[in-house]
Amino acid sequence: MTGDGEHPPGVRLIGGRYRLAGRLGSGPTGTVWRARDEQGRGLVAVKEPLLPGDPADDEDSRRIAHRLHTEARAASRVRHPSAVVVLDVVTEGQVPWIVMELVEGESLREVLRRGPLPPAEAARIGLAVLGALRAAHDVGIVHRDVKPANVLLESGTGRVVVTDFGTGDGHPEDAPAGFVAPERAAGPGAGPASDLWSLGALLRSAVGTADAVRLGALGRLLDRLHADEPSARPNAAQVTAALREYLGVPPVPEPGRSDPGRSDPDRPEPGRREPDRPGAAGPAPAPAPAAMATATAPEDAPAPGPRRRTPRTALGLLLAKKAGLE
Repeated sequence: MTGDGEHPPGVRLIGGRYRLAGRLGSGPTGTVWRARDEQGRGLVAVKEPLLPGDPADDEDSRRIAHRLHTEARAASRVRHPSAVVVLDVVTEGQVPWIVMELVEGESLREVLRRGPLPPAEAARIGLAVLGALRAAHDVGIVHRDVKPANVLLESGTGRVVVTDFGTGDGHPEDAPAGFVAPERAAGPGAGPASDLWSLGALLRSAVGTADAVRLGALGRLLDRLHADEPSARPNAAQVTAALREYLGVPPVPEPGRSDPGRSDPDRPEPGRREPDRPGAAGPAPAPAPAAMATATAPEDAPAPGPRRRTPRTALGLLLAKKAGLE
């Protein structure tokens, strides 16, 4: 069985390239490692999925491993400043190990353990998450697991990073209560509208018990996103426009797109180098340490306001729903 988290640091080399340096986190469905790319990218996060058995002699495990590999490759096409970057997918013992950028920061789940966010900060995070989701939807990927544990906040910049793009089984019973759209809970049906319902649930959890008067237009938007029928919910363009208006951010013209307010997933964040993706010709040099500290906020969201001081914690990014590290 894979994903047992028993690899001594500095010993295991994955794909002849990524040397495991320490475990970042683990759960019932996988382990995420900090690793060093010995061909020039520096530190990365590597996800080792946990399969039900050995793919060499278990058909179900082979099927899952094949699907994870395919979906991780697909997720590498999601290009947005707030979407985790999949750098590589390598196979060891028929198990796909997923290599991602390593983000320094903490998850929204950890932030919310200290208390709810001001509505404006919640809306800023929501706008960035929505930009990443729309970039995924544009290439045919439904996230299926939008929740605070899959949203990271980068230390020093406040950059929002969404992880785990559609690479898990997407079983509703595996998701935390309150973040699964009604149509998913009733069956396998999941589409962009399901992600929007979950985004509304995420924002509701971020603002806590704030009353309707304090939330104003944001509260009304969350009520609309909570509609049982997908067709009754606002679409992504309408949600984008509502969040921008709530934050006082002017709309951004988007030539060549019929959906007003849509972000361009192929436009990199200003001042942020787009890391290499699977299939790129040769490894990229590791970014200078200052690159993380000077990265600007995603174009879909205004710059963050003053934030509470938090410990700097290295987080591996979860790419697969199979990881489920909560």
